Amino acid sequence: MEKRDETVFISDSIIPESARLYFRAEVRGSEIKEMCVVGDNSRVRESLLGEYVSIDRNNLIMGSRVGRYTYTGPFDMIFNAEIGSFCSISYGVTIGPPEHDYERISTHPFLHNGRYGILDENDLLEVSKFNKSCTIGHDVWIGCNATILRGVTVGCGAVIGANALVNKDIPPYAIVGGVPARIIKYRFEKEIIEKLMTLEWWNWNVEKIRKNRHIFTNKVKLENLKNII
Repeated sequence: MEKRDETVFISDSIIPESARLYFRAEVRGSEIKEMCVVGDNSRVRESLLGEYVSIDRNNLIMGSRVGRYTYTGPFDMIFNAEIGSFCSISYGVTIGPPEHDYERISTHPFLHNGRYGILDENDLLEVSKFNKSCTIGHDVWIGCNATILRGVTVGCGAVIGANALVNKDIPPYAIVGGVPARIIKYRFEKEIIEKLMTLEWWNWNVEKIRKNRHIFTNKVKLENLKNII
């Protein structure tokens, strides 16, 4: 394993000089774009991080793609997920966690893991912990300690409340909370949501965002969204 210095571990990865990897960060089989940050004790494996992505400390990112300018809080775990740009992910969030098969007599992994020495190799069941991916849209805010189960799609602009358990798809710009999560309300009226989904501002280059800063710095109004430079 390559070491960038004595405390950072890199293996089979593409990492630009502008990226910052902190104490005991580990990156394996991944590509990290310009100006990314990987915090203390965080592990990034078989993943792609877009420009200006910031991974806080004590994260595990596996088999995922994270869009530009998205950031995570500490102690997040993300498995087999496609995450959009400009997302705000708080601390203690789990996305796409592995699940157990509860339809058999036992949920214990000795059924598919030979290290326990209970079943012979030929009797072990095949299992894929990550056969269903999660899709998180752009500009999604995920509150602390939320869990989003495998196979779920969260629409652009949605807000996931703290401690929510998301087990169903969430439409764009919905605010959800609870266990299981339910829609509380929508961030904007229908016409504004439709316009935002058409604009797809998260795909704009930085210069276009700057030119149209009025729609970001003012209250959202339909007439403002029609005056795009």
